[in-house]
Amino acid sequence: MTPTVFLRVIGAVAALVGGFAHLSLYNDGYDDIPSEFGGIGPFDIGDQFLLNTLGAIAIALGLVVPLFVRVPDLIWKLAAVGGIAWAAISLVASYFAKRTDGGWFDFVDQPGLKPAPEAALSVFSEIVVLVSMIILLALTARPRRDTSQ
Repeated sequence: MTPTVFLRVIGAVAALVGGFAHLSLYNDGYDDIPSEFGGIGPFDIGDQFLLNTLGAIAIALGLVVPLFVRVPDLIWKLAAVGGIAWAAISLVASYFAKRTDGGWFDFVDQPGLKPAPEAALSVFSEIVVLVSMIILLALTARPRRDTSQ
């Protein structure tokens, strides 16, 4: 297994673990927590948890399906960039914004890694996705040709 395939598989598995943690929290009572979404109108925190889960599934599919089906490399590269964005937004929302006085769209969660074990699963998986996708894209970046000669 090449390093890039390994990173894609690890990133996909980690994204699914994070998505599962958010789906589990959604089913454990986060499904109907109200919130104001940027002044546009009501947008439940639970809806955001479901979107997080769907995003994780899309990222995982985008990373591994091209290993079995011939599609342009752009597909998995977009999934890798999406994984970075997904992980960064999830980390900011879950572990910084929600645990401040203002919260995330007025929602303030419990301090630390509570509720356990979902919070620990999601933060670990999001960090794994973030790091593995950055390394993956760095390994696959094409060096620029020197055209100054």
